[in-house]
Amino acid sequence: MPPRHHSSLCLCLILASRLAVAHTDLPPQIPEQQQTSWFDNFWKRSILRFFAPASLPFPDLSVESPQSVALEQVAVRVSPNCAVDPLPIISDPEALEFEFSVGTPAVVDLDGLTNSTALALADFQRIVNTVGGTLEITSGYRPVAYQEHLQDVWDKWMLELRRNRSADCSALRAQVEEEFESHQLLVRQRPAPFSDHTLGISFDAHVSLPRGARYQRRRVSLDILAKKAGFNRPAVRRDPVHFRLINGRDIFGS
Repeated sequence: MPPRHHSSLCLCLILASRLAVAHTDLPPQIPEQQQTSWFDNFWKRSILRFFAPASLPFPDLSVESPQSVALEQVAVRVSPNCAVDPLPIISDPEALEFEFSVGTPAVVDLDGLTNSTALALADFQRIVNTVGGTLEITSGYRPVAYQEHLQDVWDKWMLELRRNRSADCSALRAQVEEEFESHQLLVRQRPAPFSDHTLGISFDAHVSLPRGARYQRRRVSLDILAKKAGFNRPAVRRDPVHFRLINGRDIFGS
């Protein structure tokens, strides 16, 4: 590096150290948010940022992590005088990502489906379209930790809060009821501990077929069309939106 570049770098380092020392001498009453903003602005304008390794970008301290947001939300929702414990905190990063995606298309994960399941689903979509129907997928792959959270929500609502009319538990009851509905859980169907969703061999969908739907000149039902694509509904009455790859034939990569 040429000597003049060494001199410029040294000058920048000295300036940065002095500014940092001055920054630590600021009166304690200055809000932390303003301090972070001041240093962030300095970093963005400083030539020093060009000497930082590309693999270690300067962190954005103004953005909270999903874990800290989750902890803060739980802390706010706790009802101190309610005898019912709040929902367990979600700590798994993948489960948190799913939780924050509830109510958006991002919560439907089709990338986690096995290859055979994804191919069969595409075939099912094509068949439904052919007969003039519609298929709206509401859930695909789910992480194990997220499946456990759905169980926690179901148990908390159905077993502890659904009929709880205590004023002290009203806030917690409203929060759990909102989660129960946003996850589209069914009153008669507790989420399974070992779900087809966590294996990537199933999906949930609302399917609508026109009256008298025909496929290859024959009248067909929803289950007939599903079977043609390689799916069945193992619990039609309890969970009519759940479609599973028949025999889960590609769990082991076949």
